[in-house]
Amino acid sequence: MTPKPDPIVHPIARLSICGLLAAGADWVEFAALRDAAGISDSVLSKQSRILEDAGYVEVRKGAVGRRPRTWFRLTPEGRQAVQGHLAWLAQLEEAVMASTQDVPQAEQFAELPSP
Repeated sequence: MTPKPDPIVHPIARLSICGLLAAGADWVEFAALRDAAGISDSVLSKQSRILEDAGYVEVRKGAVGRRPRTWFRLTPEGRQAVQGHLAWLAQLEEAVMASTQDVPQAEQFAELPSP
């Protein structure tokens, strides 16, 4: 796996969806994913469609009793994309932390000159 940014995964709503799917059970029900991500039905619908079109998420529709239900899971390609994106973010964090350690504490919080 090569650490690299993924423009499909990067937007925060999609990153949340993918992260929750990567950490969750095999299939995650729509309402559980929506609530865990803290997003609306419409945002989950739109963002999951983008992930599905990219081949990162698989969608299964069915019913529980008479109520329609939708479940999601990451595809192997989606899991690889998320892992590569998270590895890239970890490298970015390391670079930022290393660069802030080189700056004296007073300079980190110095006020910017007014224009």
